[in-house]
Amino acid sequence: MAIVLVVAAKELRQRLRDRSAFIVGIGAPLLLAAIISAAIGSSFTNFHATFAVADEDHGPLATAFVDGVLRSPALLKIVRIRPVSSAAEARHLARKGVDASFVIPAGFSTAVMSGRAARLEVVRSRSSLIGGQVGESLAQGFAARVASAQLAVRTALASGATANPATLAQEAATGPPAAAIRDTVSGGRVLKPSAYFGPAMALFFLFFTVGLGARSLLAERGVGTIWRLRAAPVSAAAVLAGKALATFVLGLASMLTLIVASSVLLGARWGHPLAVVALVTAAVLAAMGIVTFVMSLARTEEQAGGYGSAVAIILALLGGSFVPISFAPAVLRKLALLTPNGWALHAFTDLGTGARGLSTVVTAIIVCLVFAAVTGGIGLVRAAAVMIE
Repeated sequence: MAIVLVVAAKELRQRLRDRSAFIVGIGAPLLLAAIISAAIGSSFTNFHATFAVADEDHGPLATAFVDGVLRSPALLKIVRIRPVSSAAEARHLARKGVDASFVIPAGFSTAVMSGRAARLEVVRSRSSLIGGQVGESLAQGFAARVASAQLAVRTALASGATANPATLAQEAATGPPAAAIRDTVSGGRVLKPSAYFGPAMALFFLFFTVGLGARSLLAERGVGTIWRLRAAPVSAAAVLAGKALATFVLGLASMLTLIVASSVLLGARWGHPLAVVALVTAAVLAAMGIVTFVMSLARTEEQAGGYGSAVAIILALLGGSFVPISFAPAVLRKLALLTPNGWALHAFTDLGTGARGLSTVVTAIIVCLVFAAVTGGIGLVRAAAVMIE
């Protein structure tokens, strides 16, 4: 055990002397988390949209859509309405200037109240994906109410009602919805951008941080010190254990420092301390296992650096480190479940929204430990082979 501690202390001194650990493990991820949070974070936490409306109908149902839907209290703070005089102007603005345009043609209200087919046109901007989707969803929701209003009129008339069909249709389409929706946040609070990109960047650079220690065996073989270790009364297992311990301490210290720094400087909320520490420990072990296995495939330190960087970038892309995985297609969301960093980031997200206790992160911890055991076991066997070559 004494030899293991001596080797670990030597590795840590070497890493801290060249300052690379500070840059890769703390400075770079913290800076990138701040930049990406500011650049991307506002798009999904401070969303605002501008919609152009060409009302060529001026009927009661057109008014119900504009005033009752687009100008509803729920959208008052995030949606701005820009009335225009013609459909051509609305379509032009959708190409540049607004998130989406609505064209309500003449005769829309009359068609609805008489039970005929009615059309509400939505023109989405090509440059505003989210705003256009919001506009389309609002129109689809109103169209569903119109369809249900027409069905209600037909049902009432079939049952012998004597009221005016137009009056029935207007009351059904403009009245309050039958079911109210209460919007709440899972976990108790909204996820801040820094609470997502802080862990995302920390997990991304974790692979580079542990890679500094994993490459040291190849570096020592390159300069010849590995042969001195073999000549000394030191077992290969003790050397590998010492290097692994130093790498673990370096990765754990990097992650914990980032947690404190991002909390103080960026206002990130990481969640329950015990759950965070357990998840960080598992994530560090998983990164060590993967990097050790990848490095064992290389013959030189330069190859090891290239392999490690490629794997780190691929896992970051699949795991959602650069773009929230919820924005990705369904295929990529499934692929994220094949990466330990994807599981860890999902668990960090749950903790960041207020989820409590170890039960929130148990699955992610198990997945990370499985990755660590499988890849790390293979990597250590191959690394031991390097020691005895």
